[in-house]
Amino acid sequence: MSEDSHILPSNTLKCICSVYVPVKKPLQSVEWWQQNFGLKYAVPYNPAESQAILKLADGQWLHLVETEGEIDNPFPNKAGYPMFRFTFEVREIELVYDRLQSNGVKIEDLEDRGSCGINFVFYDLDGNKFDVNEVVNVHRTPEEADKVKAHLFHTAQ
Repeated sequence: MSEDSHILPSNTLKCICSVYVPVKKPLQSVEWWQQNFGLKYAVPYNPAESQAILKLADGQWLHLVETEGEIDNPFPNKAGYPMFRFTFEVREIELVYDRLQSNGVKIEDLEDRGSCGINFVFYDLDGNKFDVNEVVNVHRTPEEADKVKAHLFHTAQ
């Protein structure tokens, strides 16, 4: 091998292909994720593996890993705010928000983060904390973005 073959490009990480989430009861968690987000199995469930693997819309896998210990998913940032581990990107955030709200999922207040989009935080059955985001100003026309914001933030158009 030449000396140059050991030099990596400036960004070798392509994407996150799998995320592992601690859960107490994988099959109950599967039902929850299916009911709230329409996720399907990535591979058939095998109880011997003590996990269920679901597939996100763009192909990433969500591993619901059975655990017996305490689930301490949120961690505090420097200011003490309990953070989420990652953010899901969605389309039609208003439909996602309305569905979770009508299904009684624990959610926090919506935030309009300007150029970063609209976000909200939700919790799964085991108290794992997740963030949801849609950059409506990029993915929608200005008129559509205004309608989404009016719907979510209950403002007059």
